Amino acid sequence: MRDLGENLAVLDAIRPVDSAVAEYNVRANGDHAVAAEIDLADYGYPRKILVCVSVGELSAGGTLDIDIESGIATAALTDTDASLDQMIAAGVQYYEYTPDQRFINIEAVVAVDNVTYSVTLIMEHCRFAKQGTA
Repeated sequence: MRDLGENLAVLDAIRPVDSAVAEYNVRANGDHAVAAEIDLADYGYPRKILVCVSVGELSAGGTLDIDIESGIATAALTDTDASLDQMIAAGVQYYEYTPDQRFINIEAVVAVDNVTYSVTLIMEHCRFAKQGTA
């Protein structure tokens, strides 16, 4: 029997960060300030992805909106596949997502004032035998 680490893959994410009012996107190196796409071809998609959003602190009136976008090419992420419930308090929200296109992006929109949050993507049944180390 394979262990959990051989059955899951952690995809790119937005690393924990305190963000001012703006729109942010996932990026391969965790830098959320520049838009980039996740190429799912390397992961044997379509496989389910668990989108984990964790909010640590919101300034008074602060909100966080998360959208999952997809497209058939890197320059064509025009479809919003899912919008998670707006987060207005500290906590964790999970969303199960099955992509139907090769490229995806996670867009985080911070409104009103600073929000401390992170987004992690976990894909099921990764085809790789073993994941590398950081």
